Amino acid sequence: MTTPFECVPTWTNMLSLPFSLSWPVVILVLSLIYVIERAISYYKALRSVSFLPGLTFPASSYSIPGSLFPSTEWNPGMIFGWRWRDRFYKDSPMDMASQIGLLNGPPVLYTNSPEVAKQVLGNKAPWDKIKESVQSLSPFGPNVFATMSAEWPRHRKAVSPGFNGRLYSSVWTETKNTYYDCLATEKWENEREFIMPDVTAVTSKFALYLIAKCGFGIGLSWNEDVGERVRGMSLPECFEVTSNSVIILSFLPHWTYSLPIPALRRLYNASNILETIFKGIIDKRRVEGFGNTSEDKDIFSLLLAANELEKGSKGALSDRELVSNVFLLLLAGHETTSKSLAATLGELACNPEVQQHAYDEIMSVIKEGSDPTFDDFEKLPFVQGCFQEGLRMYPSAQLVMRRPVEDTVLQVPSRQGGVVPLSVPLGQVLALDFVGIGYNARVYKDPKSFNPARWLDPATEPLLNFSYGPRVCIGKRFAMVESTGVLALLLRDYKVEPILKDGQTIADWHAAWVENVEATVGFGHKRFPLKFTRRSARAA
Repeated sequence: MTTPFECVPTWTNMLSLPFSLSWPVVILVLSLIYVIERAISYYKALRSVSFLPGLTFPASSYSIPGSLFPSTEWNPGMIFGWRWRDRFYKDSPMDMASQIGLLNGPPVLYTNSPEVAKQVLGNKAPWDKIKESVQSLSPFGPNVFATMSAEWPRHRKAVSPGFNGRLYSSVWTETKNTYYDCLATEKWENEREFIMPDVTAVTSKFALYLIAKCGFGIGLSWNEDVGERVRGMSLPECFEVTSNSVIILSFLPHWTYSLPIPALRRLYNASNILETIFKGIIDKRRVEGFGNTSEDKDIFSLLLAANELEKGSKGALSDRELVSNVFLLLLAGHETTSKSLAATLGELACNPEVQQHAYDEIMSVIKEGSDPTFDDFEKLPFVQGCFQEGLRMYPSAQLVMRRPVEDTVLQVPSRQGGVVPLSVPLGQVLALDFVGIGYNARVYKDPKSFNPARWLDPATEPLLNFSYGPRVCIGKRFAMVESTGVLALLLRDYKVEPILKDGQTIADWHAAWVENVEATVGFGHKRFPLKFTRRSARAA
């Protein structure tokens, strides 16, 4: 007779297999199938990158875990190119190496060759941006930085009128005004010496305020209590919150912002307020009219005026596209200048002879007791070289990624001299590694040395950090004028030095400072202090 308990199904009966195999055997078989599948995928990945030497991680950098988890020996992370800059290309027979994700992410080709970068970025090259990376730079919609090749000309044409000759003179003037505003507000102007506790924060704020004024006609005082507030947040606060989370903002679905998570709510509010501010500027300019653009000096006013003339045509941008272009112009201009300028000051502090050379050039150009003018910009090639060298050594954008739109062949420099043809299949991800290019000893002699004089030699390979070819960065001259103006004023007035601990040498400080970096929206140094001593010629 069957008891009631015998009628109750047990877990063993419920999980019993319909065939005569035990669970351990099934698990073993499934594991074997998975290993074989991974081995086949790994072989295909190697074949896709032409079996080039490189590194294999559990996840490639072109994957969520590979990019978001910290950079370690086991994960590429956001600063992969920086962490591996001395080793990555070492075993490759050419200026190209591979990175493969064993468990997650597609294989990625990396190149540290400017010649290859030019082939990829050149006019009519069979390469295009990657849709996922375009999406990450378009939280408010398409823009000149985040469009595929077919749509890019329309955005470039719409933005170009904002970058004319009058703009750069205004950039120089506002650089000078912001410089003095900063010194007065921080109460440094009458000090013989002072310590700037967070150089990166100061250059970040400087770049933001300058591009707000010259880019969009928004006057911001160095005093953070001054400035228009919308729903309790100012433009600088909204920009900081939004820019630090631009990738998250692009990929998160809108329903997540209603979750009871304070950080997400703050991000949602900041992005909405930022959009409100920019749309308010658009409406205000339209009400005022665009009758006399000859007096407009900010980028946005000129951009709006030109776009109004295009209304009704295919070339006109929608209001949301205008907002998106405004935000990315603000973001790109801020990141490039602020981070590279901080790095340049750090290197100048560790290289007093270079700093003296820059000071001598400045004093040979400007009159005693006067400020440098925009007419002096082209007369300061060594000072410009200081910023270019900082940008080479610490590129704010570590890399750009591209995919071929068809099977193609690249001519890659070989370690033995000459070039080697490399077949790249349709869709293969290629990273143009600006860190690798900047530290390629074949391209830049003694790449770890801060040597601005190299940029006085016309034979020096030009920087590719502002891109190349038809899609060269439209804000390149803006960044060069601003950074040269800041350096000319600072080095005219102050000697810059690192703050050493007891027993620490400049070389020790520099070695620690070089690795004190991070990657958020852009790549650059974390918080670090410098000492500024007023030069005797301008002592208070």
